[in-house]
Amino acid sequence: MAGAPISFDTLPWLYWGEVKPQHTALFLEGEAISWQRLVSDIGSMPLLPKPHNRYVAISSRNDYQTLLVILAAWQQGLKTLLLNPAFSPAFQKEVLEKAGVEMAIDPHTACPSGYWQQSEVVPFDTQDILTLVLTSGSTGTPKAVTHNANAHLTSASGLFSLMPFSESDCWLLSLPLFHVSGLAIIWRWLQRGATLKIADTKGDALRSALEGVTHASLVPTQLQRLLEGEHPSSLTSVLLGGAVIPQALVDEAEAKGIGCWCGYGMTEMASTITAKRANGLFSVGRPLPHRELMLSSLGEIMVKGDMLSSGYLIGGKLEPLSDGWFATKDKGEWVEGELQILGRLDNMFICGGENVQPESIERALSGFEGIEQLFILPVVDAKWGQAPVALVMGNVNQGDFLAYAKSLLPPHQVPKAAYSIPKHLLDGGIKISRLALADWLTSEQLN
Repeated sequence: MAGAPISFDTLPWLYWGEVKPQHTALFLEGEAISWQRLVSDIGSMPLLPKPHNRYVAISSRNDYQTLLVILAAWQQGLKTLLLNPAFSPAFQKEVLEKAGVEMAIDPHTACPSGYWQQSEVVPFDTQDILTLVLTSGSTGTPKAVTHNANAHLTSASGLFSLMPFSESDCWLLSLPLFHVSGLAIIWRWLQRGATLKIADTKGDALRSALEGVTHASLVPTQLQRLLEGEHPSSLTSVLLGGAVIPQALVDEAEAKGIGCWCGYGMTEMASTITAKRANGLFSVGRPLPHRELMLSSLGEIMVKGDMLSSGYLIGGKLEPLSDGWFATKDKGEWVEGELQILGRLDNMFICGGENVQPESIERALSGFEGIEQLFILPVVDAKWGQAPVALVMGNVNQGDFLAYAKSLLPPHQVPKAAYSIPKHLLDGGIKISRLALADWLTSEQLN
């Protein structure tokens, strides 16, 4: 049911360590870790470096050592900026300088023996800034978005009002910790005192990683591949994100006992804002408890609530997001009481004098046979000024696809060409960057 999250008067893992010390907190590869063991492992971590402003960056892999360092950092009173370990040294330096974070920690090298061990737990203040997560960085250097523990716990509580998750359930850590959706999994686990599973989830390893798991956050292509073979019988609930969700996929999953949910979220709101049981429609549901959402006169989605970030950390100082409603730069509309995302306002372009919203073309064409993911981007065109082209992932006959588009769409929305998305752009995180696609497309056309 909906309601306020547990009012933790101490750090959640310490609370669960007292309430149910012998219950399983984590499953690792072939090993169960109790809450008591987790508390002990965190308490045995050495003191981490503590800069004067308490902000530290942590290179964040999905493994137990990294989780211990993150939890130990919070227990020692540090505020953590979680970094993608794939960042180049130059880009990491740029990100840290913009945020004003002076120190970076690699969990696998930061804990040499001989350090004085942590013996004191810093008081838990749910309103104090605790985490920083980078925006997607679609334009320029990404910003560091701050959140307190209350924002994360409230975000989890609101989702549970729609998608049941109890302390007897297990959620797979299937998304990177440096992304707000991955961090949200951690806080759902901590809020409920449930079980977290940490395992290799890349490619074919996902199937075995899901053994014993009840809940997982997946993209539709992962679910599709999972359903093509024998899936773990334990899996009952999947939170889908990242793309249009075909009705046939939802029907197949539900027929096999896997409930599917989808929604709309963003880093500044600590993950999920709206959600619903997936039904193949383009809408993303209604606002969950503790969130508010409205549309501006231009259709821009505006949000506020207990999960809204305290601000961006820039140069070591907090820059507030807004003094009330936060403008998301996403365009939406209400359809029968549910929100439909039309696309990013800054993705729109003009073709032959007509406004083109790429996401609307993507939705219209996503049902073509063989398509797993589809992006529409503009290219310079002598006749139209700009014209759409398609970038496709999947086993697709491009000639047939373009003919299908021509039969379905008005001329200014028909892609003039189709390209296969190069593999190296599929490996950069949980979603493909439109900026990276645009850069690749530009270089492809110049060659």
